[in-house]
Amino acid sequence: LRLVVRHAGMRRELGGGAPHWLAEGEACEVPDFERLPEFMVDIRQFPIDAAVVSIHNRRKRLLIADMDSTMIEQECIDELGEAAGVGDRIRDITRRAMRGELDFDAALRERVGLLKGLDAGIIETIIRDRITYMPGGRTLIATMKKHGAYTALVSGGFVQFTARVAAELGFDENQANTLVVTNGRLAGTVTDPILGQQAKVEALHRITAARSLEPADAI
Repeated sequence: LRLVVRHAGMRRELGGGAPHWLAEGEACEVPDFERLPEFMVDIRQFPIDAAVVSIHNRRKRLLIADMDSTMIEQECIDELGEAAGVGDRIRDITRRAMRGELDFDAALRERVGLLKGLDAGIIETIIRDRITYMPGGRTLIATMKKHGAYTALVSGGFVQFTARVAAELGFDENQANTLVVTNGRLAGTVTDPILGQQAKVEALHRITAARSLEPADAI
């Protein structure tokens, strides 16, 4: 059996075993390619994403996901900046950090400092009115959990958001920085230590050790 691709009047038969549809017309697995290099060349002419995955350890047992622009379509720090009237300044700091002019910790502290005095109630408003979920995310979490996987939302953002997003999507746990709130307003600081990129690595090793898994078991 072969995978037949039709697109814009074109029809091509691509080598491989019988396709197993994960979602009809959207995603399928095609096992046992005899001519994988040729297939990868052929498929480039179509609007199709292809990933080569070993049949060994095919079904992962742990998911560690970021939140901003990953499980949700927004950047929470930007949404808070807009609410505080400092959106442009916060985005500028983000660009400087991406250029390597600021490290993550310094960039986060500077951006959060601009939020000082903002009514903490705005977080609930942003979650209700501004946060939208990335298409497919809910299905991803539900599918992995159906097959016994453990799921963790680990973000360099803020736990005030991750707690709600994790609960909504069904994550088993969440971890992020904590915005300090004093008398109902943001204090312009976060609690130490700041969780950045390394926090994801640490979460990977912590969870795999606790569940007798290996890093190769994670996605």
